Amino acid sequence: MRAALFGTYNRSHSASRIVAAAVRAAGYEVVEIHEPLWERTRDKDSAYFGPAALVLHTGAWLRAAWRLAAVWRASGGASVAVVGFNGQLDVLLLRLLTLRYGPRIVFAPLVSVTETLIEDRRVYEGGSVAARAFRLLDWLCCRAADVTVVDTDEHRRYFIEELGVDPSRLITCYLGADIAAFDSGQGPVEAAAGGNSGAGKGAAEPGAGVLEDAAPRLEVLYFGQYLPLHGLDVIVDAVGRLAWRSDLVFTFIGTGPERPRIEAALRATRAEVRFVDWVPYEVLAETIARADIVLGIFGSSRKARMVIPNKVFEAALVGRAIVSADTPALREIFEHDRDLLLCAAQGQALAEAITLLADDADLRLRLGRSARELMRERFSEAALGRAWQGVLAGAQTPRGSAVPRVGVVVLAFNDAARTLACLHSLAGDPYPNLTTLVVDNGSVAAERDALEEGLRGRVDADFVALAENLGYAGGNNEAMRRLFAAGCDYVLILNSDTVVGSGAIAALVGAALSHHGAAPVGPRVCRDRPGASTASAGERYWRPILWAPRFLLRVRRRRQRPYPVGGVLGCALLIPRLLFERISGFDENLFAYYEEVELCLRARDAGFRPLVVPLAEVGHSGNRGFASGMTPLAAYLKARNLWLVGAARPGVRAPLTFVVGYAILITLSATLYAARGRFDVAAAMLRGARQGRAGNGGPPPAQLFAASGYPTVSGGGAAQREDVA
Repeated sequence: MRAALFGTYNRSHSASRIVAAAVRAAGYEVVEIHEPLWERTRDKDSAYFGPAALVLHTGAWLRAAWRLAAVWRASGGASVAVVGFNGQLDVLLLRLLTLRYGPRIVFAPLVSVTETLIEDRRVYEGGSVAARAFRLLDWLCCRAADVTVVDTDEHRRYFIEELGVDPSRLITCYLGADIAAFDSGQGPVEAAAGGNSGAGKGAAEPGAGVLEDAAPRLEVLYFGQYLPLHGLDVIVDAVGRLAWRSDLVFTFIGTGPERPRIEAALRATRAEVRFVDWVPYEVLAETIARADIVLGIFGSSRKARMVIPNKVFEAALVGRAIVSADTPALREIFEHDRDLLLCAAQGQALAEAITLLADDADLRLRLGRSARELMRERFSEAALGRAWQGVLAGAQTPRGSAVPRVGVVVLAFNDAARTLACLHSLAGDPYPNLTTLVVDNGSVAAERDALEEGLRGRVDADFVALAENLGYAGGNNEAMRRLFAAGCDYVLILNSDTVVGSGAIAALVGAALSHHGAAPVGPRVCRDRPGASTASAGERYWRPILWAPRFLLRVRRRRQRPYPVGGVLGCALLIPRLLFERISGFDENLFAYYEEVELCLRARDAGFRPLVVPLAEVGHSGNRGFASGMTPLAAYLKARNLWLVGAARPGVRAPLTFVVGYAILITLSATLYAARGRFDVAAAMLRGARQGRAGNGGPPPAQLFAASGYPTVSGGGAAQREDVA
């Protein structure tokens, strides 16, 4: 399964890294369809979001959107698309590109535009035209996405109460930390017990490195942007109250619009303070590990109360003692005095918490260890993968005893090696409630024995050898009768020359369950193997134009969600019990070829609708049509059955368009084969056409088997089709 990270999301932000890792951990192959835009400016002040700047940003985004659309179409898309931080406009773009049958769109914005620009940064006044426009944008983004991922339950309540988002479209997935960057596995928390974990580091000017200092001191670390969310005025107040302590040094890492004002205020406290612009992301964990106390957020806005900042997760995973403002969001994950210290968002309260930690090395060690254990338990790669599986997959096939029982039938006729290869691919599918039935349809003894020997002890499948060749339609009907009588809810019919992609069965069953009246249900048929180019993404089966070349009747547009079609190919199709009970399987009068076309037409007449599930992939080899590659047997059956299916409908005259088109097709095809010296194929095709016009069905003449290279077997006929096109 493939998932695309789509849009102009901020690739450098830690939230984007974590989401990408979670998608991979959920079992998806990740591809990026990305245009860099918002990460070009690290520190975004009020001017960056002003009206004039927004006009410029819109123009830049439109250029990026044009490139994104081109790449999406060229790549064929993905079954799931994840739009991350800063991706509000990208969600709307993707919905317009894909419309109804596009991918499952997962929006992981981290924050809304409204809470950032109106409530936190106060760039625009609440109630203004701009504020109402941003609120509408946030609502539209969540409406366009299938699901919006928020980082806390408190944040989810905000989206519901303030933005009016449908609760069913919101899922809480706690962000956690970038495990690859912040979990070294070495457990650095022990260093806190002896104090001086930040010792040996002297004051530095902005952007300067760390210098040696003879006096051992405890380091209190702040890192992040200088934004209202972080409550830097509270921190300044606390630093001023602790300036008398010579054993504390305060390190501030980051930049932002408030940096000059906050830096001046901190220097005025005369505390031991140093400033560093930024440290490389790759060494941030090491920087955190050298600190003794890490500061969280102390803002007073609603945003501050409902988010858990990345730095708290990161410091917890590294194993540092953390102090942060007491907020509902933090209490969703962390417990006060077990994992960290929580205090009021006030300077005096923060100063008291820092003092408590500075004077108690054992407390620092205990908090750091507990926080690290919590992070490793709740936010491991495996845990994140499990949390995101439901987000990415959406509605799942029921689990446990509720999983529908699926029978798989593979019909074999003198092709033991190919049949075993199909069964080996089927063995790799993880569907938990599967019954496999291999039916030998009158093969010669050597092939039948080779198939039995290949199955014995190697493949978990039942084996039935039919006494005579019942044809593709009759052999599969016999298998379906047995499987449905044994309690199967669905039967998956597979050609012996197919290769089943992992997860295909669950995808087919899930679509059948969630689409009332869908039957039969087919996969995306790939050329030779799953993941290859598309051979069929659905067919247009209508009697008046059945004579037209298949390449004209096939659905071309690549889609990602299940969608209704006129019909599906017979090399792989899922038959629900209700459909079999209603229309009794394939028309055995056809024997082989066009039996899936006839079944789809009858299914539609009975009120069912064929469905294609693009996420389910099955490879198939051997596609051949009227123009080339046919044997006399195939030519006879195709010419005969095409007329029987397209023209012979009780009480209805054959459509004139079909009669004329059929005559042209047979005449041209027979002429082409004769011109190539294949008079046997041309003669068999014309003979089949005459039999069809006469209304004669059933097994083909026995001599056509030998003429087509098949060993002579009792009962004659072909067990399966040489091709499906």
